[in-house]
Amino acid sequence: MSRSALLLGAATLSLALVMGAGSASAQSKFDITLGGDAYFEGGYVNQDRDSGLRNTEFRNRLRLLVTPKAKADNGLEYGARIRLLAENGTGNVRTVTNDRAFMFVNGSFGTVHLGVENGPSDDSGVIAPSDWGTGGVDGSFPSWLGNSAANAPVTIGNIRALISGNSATRATYWTPEFAGFKFGASYQPSSDSSNTDINRSKLALASANRTGAYRDVYEVGGTYTNTLGGVAVNGSLFYLGGQAKNSTTTPAASFDDLSSTHAGLTLAYAGFKIGGSYAWSGDSGYAKSSATIVSREKQDVWTAGAQYTFGATTLGVGYLNAKDAGDLTVRGRSKFELFTVGAKYVVAPGFSVAPEYNHFKLSSDVAANSDKGDIFIIRTDLAF
Repeated sequence: MSRSALLLGAATLSLALVMGAGSASAQSKFDITLGGDAYFEGGYVNQDRDSGLRNTEFRNRLRLLVTPKAKADNGLEYGARIRLLAENGTGNVRTVTNDRAFMFVNGSFGTVHLGVENGPSDDSGVIAPSDWGTGGVDGSFPSWLGNSAANAPVTIGNIRALISGNSATRATYWTPEFAGFKFGASYQPSSDSSNTDINRSKLALASANRTGAYRDVYEVGGTYTNTLGGVAVNGSLFYLGGQAKNSTTTPAASFDDLSSTHAGLTLAYAGFKIGGSYAWSGDSGYAKSSATIVSREKQDVWTAGAQYTFGATTLGVGYLNAKDAGDLTVRGRSKFELFTVGAKYVVAPGFSVAPEYNHFKLSSDVAANSDKGDIFIIRTDLAF
C-alpha cells in the first residue's frame, strides 16, 4: 500500500473518531472570538555589504484572528479559524492575506485540524528561550540582513523541522495530553498549494539548484511538559519527510527528498529559563550530484540561550549557528552565526516594548558574499 493511501486512511480514521464521538446537537450556537496582534519595529543596521543601502528603516505588521466556535451537548467542540495579515508593502503595494484558515474539532479523542496552517514542529517545537526583543534566535533579524539575506543558509529561517513553518493545506491530528506527553501528525499533499487551489503536479519551478516544492509531506512527533522538583521541563522531538518535486525544465532536474529532524529542550526555575534546540535536514532539496553540482554540505541549525523574568521585565541572550551548502556549484559551505541580546518590558496587559541587539557573521563559500554586521531593533508589541 502506498504512503499516500496510508495517510489518507489515517485522516479518514481521525474523522471517523470525530463522527463516533456521540450525537451532537444540530442547533449549536456559534460564538465568534476576535483577537490578534500587531508590532512596530525601528531598526539600525551597520554591515560590511551595505552598497546602496540606508542604515535605518521602519516596518510593521497587524494580524487579525477570527474564530467561530460551538460546543455540542455531548461536549464536542468544533469551529474554524482564520488569521488575516496586513503585511508586505514592497514598492508600497500593500496586501492582506492569510496564513491560517482551517476547521477544527476537539473532543476526548484529541484535536483534528483541516486546512491551511503551519506544521506540528513549527507550532510546538521547543527552541532556545526567546520571549524578549523581537524573538531572539527566532526573531526579525533575517528581514534586516539586506544584501546578505539571499546568501545566508536557508536554515536561519527554518530553525525547527525544515519547511514545517510552510503554511499550506494539510490535515493535522493531536492526541490528548497524558502524563505530560502529547503527540501529533500531519499530512500535506503539496507544499506549494493552499486554500481553494488544487495542485496535483509532481513538478515545481526550481531555484538555485534546489527544489521549488515538495509533495506528500508528512510530519510526526510530540512534546513533553512537566514540573519536576520545582523545575518546569519542556521538550519536543519531530520528524518531517516528503518527496522533492522535479523541476519544470526540459529535461527535468531531480532533487533529494525531504528528511528533517528537530529536537529541543528548556528548563525553567524561579524566573530563569535555559535551553536550546537542534535541527538536521541533511541534503533535503538539493539537486542530485552531477558534473556541476559539487557541494553537498549538510543543512543544520542549532540554538542556545537563556532568559530571566522579574516583574514586568524579561532579559535574554541567545546564539544561533546555521549551515548549508551555499552555492552548490562551488566547493565549501555557507555558515551563519548570530549573537543576540535583548529585553522586554510589559507596559500594560497586552502592550510591551522590546529592544534587541544582534551581531551576525556570514561565512560564504563564495568569498564576495561573506558579511558581518550589527542590527539594533526596538519593537513595540500589541496583543489582543
